[in-house]
Order: sequence, then C-alpha cells, then structure tokens
Amino acid sequence: MAVRVKVRVKSAASSKTLDLVVLANGGAESPKPCLVVDEATAAKLKLWPAEKASLHQVEEATTIGEAFIIENAVELQLLDEEDQPLETITADLVICKGLLEPLITDITIDQLGIQVISFSKGLWKHKKDPPTKIRTSPKQS
Repeated sequence: MAVRVKVRVKSAASSKTLDLVVLANGGAESPKPCLVVDEATAAKLKLWPAEKASLHQVEEATTIGEAFIIENAVELQLLDEEDQPLETITADLVICKGLLEPLITDITIDQLGIQVISFSKGLWKHKKDPPTKIRTSPKQS
C-alpha cells in the first residue's frame, strides 16, 4: 500500500473539474507544487493538447524522461472522506506520457498539509487535524 489522497482538480483555463485519487510521492521532488498526470487526464481537464506547455527533461528514479509543464494551470483541493475541502493551492500541471497513476510531489504534499503517518499502511493526517485523527488512503480509481 502507499499513501493516496483524494483531490479535486479545477482547470484555471476551462474551469473543468475532476476528482482524482493521487499518489503522495514524497520521493518525487519539484521546485513548485504540481500535479503529475497522463495525457488522457489532462484532456479531461481540457488542458491537452496544450498550447502553453513547455517541454522539460525530468529525472526519475531509474531514468530521464520528458514532461510537459503548464504553469499555474490547476487549483488543487485536498478532500476529506466526505469530499469536503481541507486545503486549496494553485499548482502546475505536469503531463507525462505513459504515466500509470496520477501523483503529487514533495512540495505539493507539504503545501496541502498532508502529514504521512505510515507509507506502508497508507495512513496520513492533515496538519489541522487533532492529534488522535488518522486518515486512511482511499481506493485507487
């Protein structure tokens, strides 16, 4: 298991909204908050194909790949179990061909207020939760 959270993604350009279960990947580093998705998910948000995307090389654990980045393209809302917002931030949208699961990076995790309790058990809490509150990862979509 891993830590996954539910986010509501709103496109800044089209106002299209999509709820996603995303992997909280603390090993994925980024200088700014970002949501990493595949082309199909970006298309559902009406952000792909993109006119304003810039192509970048990205280092992954075992390879160097390419990703398209659209700066400040989405609003992310971290959702609780009842789909109520816990935190809202603006983020870049990163589009990676062949991505198997949408993910958020280290700085995105921090800015959304996610505190991992156990990666292996999928347990987390929000920074505003009481000390005894423990949340479980939602099922993958």
